[in-house]
Amino acid sequence: MKQVLAAWKWSLIVTVRSYRTLLALAGLVALWAGAAYAWLGLPESSGLLLILALVWAITQALVALDVIAGTACGAANLAATGGRRLPLHVLWARERKKLLNAATISLLSLLVFWLFSAISSWMDLHYLNIASVLTFHSQRPISHVLVGNVYAILTGPVWIGLFGLPLSLLVVAVPGGWRETKAQGKKVLWGYVFRGPFFTSFLCLFVALIAYVLAVTPAVVAPGFWDYAQLIARISGALILAAAVWLFWLLSLARLHTPPAASSPYPETIPALLP
Repeated sequence: MKQVLAAWKWSLIVTVRSYRTLLALAGLVALWAGAAYAWLGLPESSGLLLILALVWAITQALVALDVIAGTACGAANLAATGGRRLPLHVLWARERKKLLNAATISLLSLLVFWLFSAISSWMDLHYLNIASVLTFHSQRPISHVLVGNVYAILTGPVWIGLFGLPLSLLVVAVPGGWRETKAQGKKVLWGYVFRGPFFTSFLCLFVALIAYVLAVTPAVVAPGFWDYAQLIARISGALILAAAVWLFWLLSLARLHTPPAASSPYPETIPALLP
């Protein structure tokens, strides 16, 4: 647990000191959200606009992939050297091999998300049937709401793993390649299940949920200036918090998978952060 707390402390320091990178990433998230909103609001009858929107969506997806690969490499390199700041240029990977590694992990993760979401959706439709079967065999009334709550509790750790494990693979596979991932695969997997990375992902997802609630829950104010002011402040805060969660998450996982005491050529620069 001391190692996890040390990783959190170091990651928080780096995230706060990397305010330029943080603001730039928040701006990119706002651009992606705006692009998605514009895509959904396009008229179906306009073929030219749909083509332009498709080109725009593909471009933004490539930019997002570049940012994912760049921040993963930046976090891994910083964890290995024990630095205290993520420079702005880490938002761009600029290497085809790293982009391909990030794309492979992202596509596989999306496929796993889709499969598990399909299973969850199927379960949502059968809560009543399961409750009826349990009621018949136990001879006691069992609510389908109780069945749904039990299922949510059981699948909660699975969802945390589905979000956190791909990020653990990113900070290993993108900078080190697939050979490094194959060599550390079992270590990353078992370390994620039984050690600090799981709790790190739980903390980051909780803070991400706070950012989502902040973005979608409007404040009750009188219409006019304060209405727009609170909207701007609320959305801006949610974007910055989401960007901070992403950087903190990658940095913490990179630090836990890449101990600076073993890999840093300058261990004397970070004695206070060693676990």
